[in-house]
Amino acid sequence: MKRLLYISILTLFFIGCDDRLEELNTDQRNPAEVDPTSLFAQGLRQTHDNMASISVNNNPFNLYAQYWAQTTYPDESQYNLVTRSIPFFFWRGVYRDALAQFQEARELTVAQVESGTSGIDEAVLQNRLAALDIMIGYNYHVLVDVFGDVPYTEALDPDNLEPVYDDARTIYNSVIENLQAATASINPEEPGFPANQDPMYFGDMEKWQKFGNSLLLRLGMRLADVDPAASVSIVNNALAGGVFESNADNASLAYLGASPNTNPIYEDLVLSGRADFVAANTLVDIMNDLEDPRRAAYFRQNLGEGVYQGGVYGSANNYGANTQIGDALHQPDFPSTLLNYAEVEFLQAEAAERGGYSVSGSAAEHYHAGIEASFNQWGLSDAAAAAYIAQPEVNYTTAPGDWRQKIGLQLWLALYNEGFEAWSTWRRLDFVALTPPEDMDMSDIPLRFTYPLEEGQLNNPNYTAAASRLEGGDVVGSTIFWDTLQPLL
Repeated sequence: MKRLLYISILTLFFIGCDDRLEELNTDQRNPAEVDPTSLFAQGLRQTHDNMASISVNNNPFNLYAQYWAQTTYPDESQYNLVTRSIPFFFWRGVYRDALAQFQEARELTVAQVESGTSGIDEAVLQNRLAALDIMIGYNYHVLVDVFGDVPYTEALDPDNLEPVYDDARTIYNSVIENLQAATASINPEEPGFPANQDPMYFGDMEKWQKFGNSLLLRLGMRLADVDPAASVSIVNNALAGGVFESNADNASLAYLGASPNTNPIYEDLVLSGRADFVAANTLVDIMNDLEDPRRAAYFRQNLGEGVYQGGVYGSANNYGANTQIGDALHQPDFPSTLLNYAEVEFLQAEAAERGGYSVSGSAAEHYHAGIEASFNQWGLSDAAAAAYIAQPEVNYTTAPGDWRQKIGLQLWLALYNEGFEAWSTWRRLDFVALTPPEDMDMSDIPLRFTYPLEEGQLNNPNYTAAASRLEGGDVVGSTIFWDTLQPLL
């Protein structure tokens, strides 16, 4: 016994004197210092995953835009948000998996600026802060557009389990102000995050600046019907700062060809071994009527060359008997896009049509450029776009309906697979395209997500206050503040 006690004491002595003691006491799984560049890359990847996902557990936007229909289980296209807790999983994905990464990266980068000891040029650090603020703004605008009032000023504080819900318009104002400051602060002659930690623009700050301004263009046009003066100011500043000029500027992330870095669409369409989705008749019927050449890119020709038949939206459909999702979307490296050049052109067409904005060119010119941009994005030629535009049903001067119908419909067609923005565009412009499922009417199509059930349980006072500010309460028919018009029948 004495011998064992002696060995134990001796062992403790040597460990105590060993310079590895500090290493032994360090939690290797949770390092004290985290590299902000890796956090930025993680947040960027998670943002794209959140928006690209087609999982029925967290992202029904391609269904809400009526691009796709379901086969065996049509609950989500019948607007069931509760069974799978879709609001909770989407909420968590944005707050915990994206915003928390960006916020921590921002705090660490600010500390690098203030310390002056990082060895990184301050102009580079300021560019990194700008990219972080752009992505933080993007994520908060998505949250507002999906839910309405959400936690903002008190969000992301792990010690505050009951954050207040800020007013949606106030959040928009703050996001826009921060985006304007971020884009103005960028030095495009200097790099930002390292190319291997920036899978969207690879450290090219000129492209980040264009993305920031293009996002401001989107947000400015969101305000066109609720605050025209603010909309004009925001949009004009964004256009002066420089927006997307080609598809090379698109806010896209190219995934890799091998797991775990594949597009989440590939995981659900291919790796799952399931056949849950087909093209929706809502989209296919309109494209058939217009003889739209993009059908060959958007869909498979599994029913025969040039034959397209969409599954009935909101119903269960036979996978083999309906047009399937295009081969491009079955590829592991298919890119995810947060904002594309076509949208920028259509928004300028809208601004030109509304008047008062500093837009060079006519509404027709930007409208036609938006169509060309979409064709090019999907690998179709300028000649194909020109032939399509020449059709009376498509050309801006002869297409049916007012400018909201013309621009809204073609923007919706150009936003294929960007379901969130397509759904938002329909809510804002209220053009004729979407149709209600069987035994439903237009009022059943959601205009927002309901809040996660968990919020009512864990943050009840603030949830209740937010719900009471919604006209109609916490229901899918309550509108986001910028959604002022009624859907057209």
